[in-house]
Amino acid sequence: MATSFLLSLPEELVAAIASEVAVDDLLHLAQTCKELHRVTQDRLLSNATSHEQYKLQHDRLPLTTPELLRLTLNGSDQAWHIRALEHWGLRPEWKKWRTYPFTHFNDDPNWPEQYEDHSGLDQSFFESQEYDLFEHVMRERLHLTHTETTEWLEKTHDGWDEPLKGMLMALAPRLDRVNFIAYDSWQATDYHNTHPLTFLCLAITRIAETPAALWPPGFLSLRKVSVCTTTTLRHGHDAYYANASEVAPLFRLPNIKILNLGLLGYMDAGEPDCQLAPRSSSVEELAFYCCELDAAQLCKLIRACKRLRRFMCDRNGLREVTELLAEEYADCLEEPITRLRTAETQYPDLVARFTKLRSLEDLTVEDLLVQNPTDTNGDDELRPLNSFLPTSIESIRINDSKRLHDSAAA
Repeated sequence: MATSFLLSLPEELVAAIASEVAVDDLLHLAQTCKELHRVTQDRLLSNATSHEQYKLQHDRLPLTTPELLRLTLNGSDQAWHIRALEHWGLRPEWKKWRTYPFTHFNDDPNWPEQYEDHSGLDQSFFESQEYDLFEHVMRERLHLTHTETTEWLEKTHDGWDEPLKGMLMALAPRLDRVNFIAYDSWQATDYHNTHPLTFLCLAITRIAETPAALWPPGFLSLRKVSVCTTTTLRHGHDAYYANASEVAPLFRLPNIKILNLGLLGYMDAGEPDCQLAPRSSSVEELAFYCCELDAAQLCKLIRACKRLRRFMCDRNGLREVTELLAEEYADCLEEPITRLRTAETQYPDLVARFTKLRSLEDLTVEDLLVQNPTDTNGDDELRPLNSFLPTSIESIRINDSKRLHDSAAA
């Protein structure tokens, strides 16, 4: 076996070289041989600690975002470990740089979140060279126009943290997923009254539409985005609302695989058309939760996907959506795409058209309504359950709902 010239160097020099190796190459270096693994042991342990500390980050504390952005802009090893970001709101001016309040629907006296108030900060929080760097990122990396760069740079001077979060998402080198938590409308007077996607989607659009533009590393590595995720801290509709055209740029992320969209379509009066080319998106798992989009809007977003492996929509009776899925995605869908319902069920037709349904072995039936066979009104046809199912079914699991049974008995 050949002897590496590196091992002939003094151990202190080898350790110094190992300390300068990029963090994404360190593991490869350590696995080269036992001696290099021993020399790099301290840095490997340090990276393991950093990974636990930085892999999941949130913006509930006001200084987290600027600290992470500084690490990212400086090329710090810690930034490499950021895998997931949770966004809980916006701060549109310096006096709102406080911890978001979470008392609504939350009476837990042991709520662990620490409270920070940095509302006394002003534009001197960032140094002049940092503002210059922000301008460079917006103009050269995100390809914003001169007017857009000027506008958003002024907002950073005024204390807006939205562009800081957008730049962080674009530049974090190994970012995998972003979760936009639903924040409350009752906070609007103190914090914000809009959705948090404006800067992010603008940057995605500008890069996608600029010839020969290179995607920044965070956008390249991003695989999963969830919009308006609900929590137990508030009512599901105490949230921001975006429309389909405002979230459409997310489909243009180069390697996005999973897109979960919530509360779309409630603010769609006169909205512009979604500019998405058919079969242009890498999204493979698409979900719509509590959305008020019509069938045409849903179909346009669905049709943007090249290959759809999973689809979920909690609305029923959208025959156009089912037809689109059957015509263009039947062979690649890996899960059933409709619920087992009475008048709205199209299972006999679907079984013949969807590959995965023809070989379905297990089925879960939720909230199965018990109905007296003599209580039909002439329009509903009670049919045996097996007439809806493919012959491959081997097991059926019924998640019973006593509430539905009680209502039926009443």
